[in-house]
Amino acid sequence: MKKKYLVAVGLLVLAAATGCGKSKDEVVQQPVQATPTATPVVTQSADLVDMEVVEEENIMGEKTASASKATIINRTGSEVGAIYIRQHVSDDEEDDEWGEDLVDGQFTLKNGEQAVYYYKKPSSAGVTYDIRITYTEEDKNECFFRDLPLAAIRQITLRMSGTGEDAIPYATYMTSSGKKEVSTLEDVKRRLGLTDDGDKTDDDEQEGNPTPTSAPDPTSAPEPTQAPDDSFDPDNTQPTDDTIDTATSYIGQSMDALIGAIGSPQYDEYEEEPDTGRTGYHYYSNFTVSTTVDENGNEIVTGIW
Repeated sequence: MKKKYLVAVGLLVLAAATGCGKSKDEVVQQPVQATPTATPVVTQSADLVDMEVVEEENIMGEKTASASKATIINRTGSEVGAIYIRQHVSDDEEDDEWGEDLVDGQFTLKNGEQAVYYYKKPSSAGVTYDIRITYTEEDKNECFFRDLPLAAIRQITLRMSGTGEDAIPYATYMTSSGKKEVSTLEDVKRRLGLTDDGDKTDDDEQEGNPTPTSAPDPTSAPEPTQAPDDSFDPDNTQPTDDTIDTATSYIGQSMDALIGAIGSPQYDEYEEEPDTGRTGYHYYSNFTVSTTVDENGNEIVTGIW
């Protein structure tokens, strides 16, 4: 009986050693669940700045791929309400036909503001144009700017010389290839019969007895002809150190006041700045004037460099 009991206990021990339990050394594999990969979120870098696209304002004419383009700046001192442009008509011809107003009530040009004119490219490079403007103030006279080589101009500024009823309208412009500003003031004065010697005309010179010409002294050698002085600047646009100092003293004052003190710049450019709004850059030969233009068209000098 005791022997059977020992055999039974031995079998139980053997069953425990060889049962279905897992060995201590056996690796237990846990089921692996696939974790879905999150879709990356594309964020804009903090360094990226939204670039503001500046659209052209005050457009006249039809903008096409083949059209020529010129920027017209109002520097007459008054607000322009209408602009007419035609091919040049000789002063000897009587032609009052100007076509339609290119502005047509879409905008006005305060002093310092500009418009962009798109027009059909002329058939010849020698074709010139006339510009006529009227003001929003009905009691102001309309002004004419004649015989302008518009096809060769990228920017033209309409100006006034003098004040009141004696003011003379003229234009300054930069050609597409040139670096120096051209002024029509002297041409306008000649057309109007105005000269620097007291407004004397040809008729005045023909009146009275002519003054006989003195015979040259045969013993004296003729004086050499002097070369023209390239430094002569009738519009006082060649700056000196004093000019720059004068310009600097006008910071905080109007651009018109500065021009009255040192003369007109060689050319002007305007841009829409995100922070300061409408900003002007006026280029003299060796320095630049920066300005800001407020909503009322007042242009104030902000810097000289």
